[in-house]
Amino acid sequence: MPILVSAAAVFATTGQADMLRTLGLCLSSILIIAWLNLSNDYFDSLTGVDTHKYESWVNITRSPRTIFVTAHASLLAGAGMLFWLLSQSPAIASKMLYAAICCGYLYQGPPFRLSYQGLGEALCFVAFGPLAVNAFYLAQGAPALSTQSCILSVLVGVSTSAILFCSHFHQVKGDLAAGKRSPIVRLGTETGAQVLKVTVGLVHVGLLATSLLGYLPLTCWTSAMVAYGSANAMVSLAEKNAHDPEALRPLKLLATRWHILFCTMLCLGLVLKRAMLT
Repeated sequence: MPILVSAAAVFATTGQADMLRTLGLCLSSILIIAWLNLSNDYFDSLTGVDTHKYESWVNITRSPRTIFVTAHASLLAGAGMLFWLLSQSPAIASKMLYAAICCGYLYQGPPFRLSYQGLGEALCFVAFGPLAVNAFYLAQGAPALSTQSCILSVLVGVSTSAILFCSHFHQVKGDLAAGKRSPIVRLGTETGAQVLKVTVGLVHVGLLATSLLGYLPLTCWTSAMVAYGSANAMVSLAEKNAHDPEALRPLKLLATRWHILFCTMLCLGLVLKRAMLT
């Protein structure tokens, strides 16, 4: 989503869109995210935190070594393609994306494993928000960073971090047993549900405020209202089932749906703004 939102922002600003370049950036990023997810499963298998996580690739394949090798092959392929695509972009774009990848390792890899200290959401926000969105904004033809791109990066970063935040609700016991001090372990599910509610509310209110102030097109806010139903379903599930971990298992999927729909509607709003100018 950072690539698509930044591409839409460039189009809204310049009227230009290089679809082939955007497709290449998406492919390279998919490979890097594959590394992030696969290596996370591998490193978590070493601590035992994913023992009962049936969707873990290590548990599915029963071959940690295969997952480790596949993860790093994906990283090499994705990073190689990414930085080839960025060879003609401002140097700061490459540096920002290097930093985003480093955040991914700090999140999961030894000896850091900062996600075990409850810092995963902060790293996720920085990597997928300010670093990725602004880097891809420059990589897709923007002459310089803008207030608009920075605001969009915050919105994308927060909605991405919500997915990670929601993934902890149903696995508090497992996290505690493995010594993982996730935000939900620290806060508890009931307080966590309220934090989620406030965060989602601030995202939508923040979008409205920045649209009314002229930093973002008003079409972004009107389009993103479509995602409000998904946000409400996510928050309602968290509030109603705060004391039933198994009932909270679908929460991560609802957060993913909200994130995708919200960011897609941001893209639509940006494209509509440009269409209204022509």
